[in-house]
Amino acid sequence: MRTFKKNSLAVLTAFLISMTFGGTISANVLNDGVEKGNVVKPSESELLGSWEYSAENAPDKYKLGALSIFQENGENNVFVQLDEREILGEKVNLVGNTINFEVTLEGIAFTVKLTAKGEALTGTYTSADGTFEIKGARVKIM
Repeated sequence: MRTFKKNSLAVLTAFLISMTFGGTISANVLNDGVEKGNVVKPSESELLGSWEYSAENAPDKYKLGALSIFQENGENNVFVQLDEREILGEKVNLVGNTINFEVTLEGIAFTVKLTAKGEALTGTYTSADGTFEIKGARVKIM
């Protein structure tokens, strides 16, 4: 897997943790009385957190990357970090331990579907070229 600069990862993680806990409080207030279904509280999804991934059949500069999945102001978000690029996912839908979102790279739209089981992440990404596998693991911060 990919090695990150310790300082960059620590700063990003601290930001995401603060957003997650802040999002938990506001999510509980905002979702009061909302029917369960697409509403996922942070403690209910194994996906929330930071992940490293590898993408099958992707160009070298996009093969390895990192994902941060978090809640902010009651909304689910995905932050994708590539070698020299950072992208916020769009149309994010988090239900249980499965997340769907879209990203655009170099003018090409990709639909991503991921599922977490423990410390493992599996799923697919789809573009005009087809559907390909993604595998990943949770980033452990010590």
